[in-house]
Amino acid sequence: MSADFPPLATFDKDAKHIGYMNLLLKQVQQALPQHRIQEEVLPWPRVLFVAKNGGAYCSAMAAQTPERESYLRFTAPYGFVYPVGLVIRAKDQDQFKRFLNKEGEVRLRDLLEQNDLSAGVAGSRTYGTKLDDMLRPLVQSNARPIIQVSQDNSTKSLITMLQKHRFDYTIAYHSEVAYYDSASSKLHFYPIAENSDLLAGRFSCTKSPQTDQTFAELNRLASSYRNNPALTASYERWLPAYLVKPYRQRLASQLNSSAR
Repeated sequence: MSADFPPLATFDKDAKHIGYMNLLLKQVQQALPQHRIQEEVLPWPRVLFVAKNGGAYCSAMAAQTPERESYLRFTAPYGFVYPVGLVIRAKDQDQFKRFLNKEGEVRLRDLLEQNDLSAGVAGSRTYGTKLDDMLRPLVQSNARPIIQVSQDNSTKSLITMLQKHRFDYTIAYHSEVAYYDSASSKLHFYPIAENSDLLAGRFSCTKSPQTDQTFAELNRLASSYRNNPALTASYERWLPAYLVKPYRQRLASQLNSSAR
């Protein structure tokens, strides 16, 4: 099961480039010719609902969380991508320098304590346990200037609102910014210090006897994709130049750590 997450997973026939996730699944099909893979594209909440309610399903898109581990099993990582980060208007970088650490990551906890800079967040989206725990009390108490957006395509709406100066920053994946940002708006992406580790992409399958063999095969495949040049190129295509070197350094560091 898949969902539309442009540009990494896109099902638009007019898309200029094949997405990272599309290419990954194409390679899986080639590596497992004994299987006929039928891909079903659904809204992401529906994907999780279907998986949670049983059946023989696998996905390449679900991030591993304690809640999802109750109904999905996860393979070793097949790759690593930037987690969500802070997105601002590029011309406003001077306003955020005071919140950066020496690695150029923004200290979100310190930023959230300020009243002079406002945030836009998705009301129905999880940003991961660490960031959700930081944002939740502020959203619930209205203690800080935070605007919530609850549309289906909340990221696109948030980026449009940021461009129109409705608030000063939002949280998104850098690839979403690259996809939705117009040439004239010039947005900038900062990794978040409290959430700086690259996010591991893993295959997942429902806990069903019907998926036992497939899960084992996907688990064996996963590690072979980590240094796949075609997959790496399809991901880095959407990285701005200032993030390519830091991404490669982080990737090398995490791969070295996981190999020990």
